[in-house]
Amino acid sequence: MRFDIPTLLVAVALANVFCAGARFLLWRMHPAIPGLGRWALAGGAGALALFLILFYGIKHWSPLLSLAQLIVVIGLFLAWDGFRRFIGRPPLSSLSLVVLAVIVLAWIATAQLQDSLLVRALGNSILVATLSGLIARDLLTAPKPIPLAMRATGWVYALNAMVFLIRTVGADQGAPPVGPLNPDGFAAFMLLWWLCMTIAVTLGMVLMAAERLQADLDSQANRDPLTGALNRRAFSLIAENAVAQSRRYDRPLSVLMMDLDNFKQINDRLGHNAGDALLCRFVATAGQVLRDEDVFCRFGGEEFVALLLNTPAEQARVAAERLRTSFVIESAATEAADDTQPITVSIGIAELGQDEDIESLLHRADTALYQAKDKGRNCCILTEDARKNSNKTDVKQKAS
Repeated sequence: MRFDIPTLLVAVALANVFCAGARFLLWRMHPAIPGLGRWALAGGAGALALFLILFYGIKHWSPLLSLAQLIVVIGLFLAWDGFRRFIGRPPLSSLSLVVLAVIVLAWIATAQLQDSLLVRALGNSILVATLSGLIARDLLTAPKPIPLAMRATGWVYALNAMVFLIRTVGADQGAPPVGPLNPDGFAAFMLLWWLCMTIAVTLGMVLMAAERLQADLDSQANRDPLTGALNRRAFSLIAENAVAQSRRYDRPLSVLMMDLDNFKQINDRLGHNAGDALLCRFVATAGQVLRDEDVFCRFGGEEFVALLLNTPAEQARVAAERLRTSFVIESAATEAADDTQPITVSIGIAELGQDEDIESLLHRADTALYQAKDKGRNCCILTEDARKNSNKTDVKQKAS
């Protein structure tokens, strides 16, 4: 099947222009997302390279083709740097840019001196395959869980690397490189592949940004904006499911209801900024002490709640004591603490009873919290019924 290569070049170039415009628009709409600016520049580089190839077909001036291939490599480098920034990895160093520049300039100089389309095709294919493989590696080895759009885009680049490796073998065997004088075979295929890659990658970028925005929205809906802990809405959804799982598999479930002592006085004495820092410090301490599977939430103001999965009351009390002491030690080491009024926390503990719902469990833990406040604060109180259940369990274990 024969193709009109100049017409195909114009069509692919225009498609690249529109895709580059979409990337620039995406960047302008969401400038705070890292990497989008690099993606936009990479799209512009691809469109410019195609127009240079088109002019090469008209003028037959070999430096135009060399310049186009150089811009293609620069575009891939920009895309790679953009993907790394997007997934939170360090941007590419100046040294890597220098190394790439030396390699590309040496390849272009060799191709110009030999006036060889074969050398250009081999060098271009090797560089594109290498950079595509590096992009695929970064996307497919990003911190888990890897979002679906990122994973799909990574496989698109992996496929591109395979295609250009095949192109390397084809060029080495004498297949004609892309050019207006080669209307048959691989030249047309590579242009069509370029069109597919541009559309697929641009779509992948848009979907990756959409996934990032959706994740941010979910985080804003489910997390406290100050401390980053789960909010009450998210906790309620998780707690209902945890209670159902506890009943279904007959596993213990305990709750810690926590309140920072004399928080209003701390705010009045040290200021609201210090109070906010104190809340964040408590959340950080809880993250270090509690397990990953435990559910920690800012319930409101200076009140927090933790859902301890597969944990009976006595073990929950041990965890509560560890959290209380860790927070006191951490607070004492900061400028916000002083000898006249140490910063402490009171904790009430309750274990889920038979046929009990989450509201009743939280109410009993809250009652235990008030008992801790009445006993002078800075202590952990286990509800009476939980203590009795724990004693019964100990008796059964000794009897057995």
